[in-house]
Amino acid sequence: MVEGFWIWVAAAAVGYLFGSLPTAYLLVRLFTRKSVMDLGTGNVGTLNVHRATSSKVLTLLTLLGDLTKAYGAIIVGWLLARQAGLDSGSAPWPWAMGGEHIGATVAGVAAIFGHNYSVFLRFKGGKGITCSASLGFYFHPFIVGFWVVSFFLTVAVSRWLVLGQMVATAGMPIFCYFFYPEAAVASYFVAALVLWRHAPRIKGLIDGTEPKLYYKAQQPS
Repeated sequence: MVEGFWIWVAAAAVGYLFGSLPTAYLLVRLFTRKSVMDLGTGNVGTLNVHRATSSKVLTLLTLLGDLTKAYGAIIVGWLLARQAGLDSGSAPWPWAMGGEHIGATVAGVAAIFGHNYSVFLRFKGGKGITCSASLGFYFHPFIVGFWVVSFFLTVAVSRWLVLGQMVATAGMPIFCYFFYPEAAVASYFVAALVLWRHAPRIKGLIDGTEPKLYYKAQQPS
C-alpha cells in the first residue's frame, strides 16, 4: 500500500513537469520573439496562439505539442505503475481500473494542472482543454468526440466560444458516468480544473461583455 502511494506521487510529479512545459510560450517566443502572454488574451494555449499570430503552422505545432506532452505524461504514469507490479490483475483497485490505469490517470490529471499552472511561468498557463483531450483519447476517442460535438452545437446556438468550451466540459463527467464509468473519476478532476480556469469569464457572459467568436489579436484581458 505504501509503495503504491509513492508510485502515485511519482506519477503526479512527472505529470506535472510534463504539463508545465509551456509549448505555446516557447513556440511563439522562438518564431516571433514575442511573449504569447502579452498577446491576445494572454492565455498560454492553442487558441490564443492562433488569435495572436494568425499562424496556422504555430497553431498546429502548439496543438500537437500540448497533446504530446500530456500523452507522454500518461504513458510514463502507466509505466511507473506497471513496473511496480500494480497491473490490472494485482488488486481490486477502485473505479474499475487496474493500477496502471490509475497511474496513467494521476499523471494525466497532473499534466493538465501543470499546463494551467506552469512552474516555468510563475504558475500561470493555459486552460487545459487540449491536454484534457489526451486523457480523453486514452480512455476512449468517443469521449473527445462528445466534447467536440457539444462544443460546436453550443457555439452554433449561442455564438459564444467560451460558453461552448464550458458547456462541453461540464457535460463530459455526465457522459462518462453513463457510458465510460472507468473514466468518470478522471473526468471530475478534469472538468474542475478546466472550468475553474474559465470561471473569470462567467461574469462577462452574464453582463454581455464577453467577446463571442473572437480570433483577432487584442490586449490581454
